[in-house]
Amino acid sequence: MVPTGGYWFDRERSASREKIRFVLIGTTEPGNIGAAARALKSMGFRRLALVNPVEPWRTDHAIAMSHGAEEVLGGAEVYGSLDAALADCTWVVGTTRRDRRDKARVITPRTWSDQLAKLGPDEEIAILFGPEKTGLTNDDILRCRRIVTAPSPVDYPSLNLAQSVMLLSYESSLALRRVPAAGDGPLLATHDEMERMYDHLDRALRANRFEEKKRRRLLKHLRLILHRAEMRRDDVLSFHTLARRIRGPVSRLVRDEGEERS
Repeated sequence: MVPTGGYWFDRERSASREKIRFVLIGTTEPGNIGAAARALKSMGFRRLALVNPVEPWRTDHAIAMSHGAEEVLGGAEVYGSLDAALADCTWVVGTTRRDRRDKARVITPRTWSDQLAKLGPDEEIAILFGPEKTGLTNDDILRCRRIVTAPSPVDYPSLNLAQSVMLLSYESSLALRRVPAAGDGPLLATHDEMERMYDHLDRALRANRFEEKKRRRLLKHLRLILHRAEMRRDDVLSFHTLARRIRGPVSRLVRDEGEERS
């Protein structure tokens, strides 16, 4: 067991820690949820989110594995969908070892720490972890701005879920000691704002009878491109304007649900 010391943590950064949620998707073993809660508390984090976990997940084994982090486990936020868990997030980061052709920029945990240190403390951040056996799906990965992969030996590249959570929470904790002061720079667009933008573009292409296969491919690549960029809210409004231009005249009296005014 590696001891930890309170001197690592700056109390003034506690608010920034509350802006980072660790999202476990489809976790199948309650004990892994408990062990993840323990890892988070060890690194000063408290926000644990669960998307469609095994039921029941708050078992005696999960509580035993949390070992002193029962309040983190008991305070876990449970969601029925990933989009609901990410609705107000401005930065979404995924973790996977699998090589995917269509994915965001791949970085190491230390590079993620450097990236996080440059973000303002007002950003809402989610770090995603997939099910134990299958990891994140392609759809999960398309929602990520970055993919974090830890370099490891070729003959044994796998970390278990709790180890992965500990690694990312440690690197995130280091980063928060270097986070800029509040109010530095404009906020990024939230996940919900980005999804409504993609939906508007999708509807605009459908209205112009864009071929189904080409439309889906275009939107997938557009996600990858825009997630590499740091989209601000003003940028999103510009894409809504573009979607309206693609779609053509729209009645001033009837606007589609979710469409933004520029």
